[in-house]
Amino acid sequence: MFEKVHIAPGFYYIDFPGADLRILCGSPMDAVKHLKQRGIIRVIEKEGIDFETGPNAILLSDVPTQNGYFWNLAEFPVLHIMFKQGLALPGHPGNTGGKPILLGSREQLEAQNRYIFRGTYGLSSVDELEEAGYSRKQAEELWRLKLRFHYDKIKDPKEFLDLFSVTDEWSEVKNGVRIKRTASNVFEFSYRKEIIPVDLNLKPDEILPVSYHLGFHKIEKEYFSVIHSGE
Repeated sequence: MFEKVHIAPGFYYIDFPGADLRILCGSPMDAVKHLKQRGIIRVIEKEGIDFETGPNAILLSDVPTQNGYFWNLAEFPVLHIMFKQGLALPGHPGNTGGKPILLGSREQLEAQNRYIFRGTYGLSSVDELEEAGYSRKQAEELWRLKLRFHYDKIKDPKEFLDLFSVTDEWSEVKNGVRIKRTASNVFEFSYRKEIIPVDLNLKPDEILPVSYHLGFHKIEKEYFSVIHSGE
């Protein structure tokens, strides 16, 4: 019927196999790394191509920051869906013809749309480049270069995302899976007569655990060296 996995406080993964819907509930930093650590994202082979599994939808928090953490960092999970899972790659076995789905309040959907746009394009016109301090000639040259990297078109993220507004009333997301908000940052999913509650709120003392473990290493002393522990 469905599988609900508690990844961390205020952070869940729900799989509805019969509906082809896999929802990342909450999107804090390192969300993709957390899913890999838990074995939810893994490499599979289909039609001779290796690619990764994972969510195809993201439920945004009503509260974008909690206990000092950003909770709606959906850009990298969206990129993972599009490229590591192959949803945006022509001829890829993971390309089902759909789009990554973002679910949430209208306010948070619009905020994520703007965030993903800036994350993808940065300054998005000759005038904005000029305002940043470039001469008109420099701005036009940079703009031509930027367009070449983006196939001569700047797209609104709404062209490659499916934005789904969640309200206090039941509404169908996909293939019989429905959702509604029951309180601030608290939601319910309905599927085949099952009700699945999801609370994205953090308690005051709850924190997001790290998504990696550095372990212990013996470092050889050098006359001069730089040691990088990663992030």
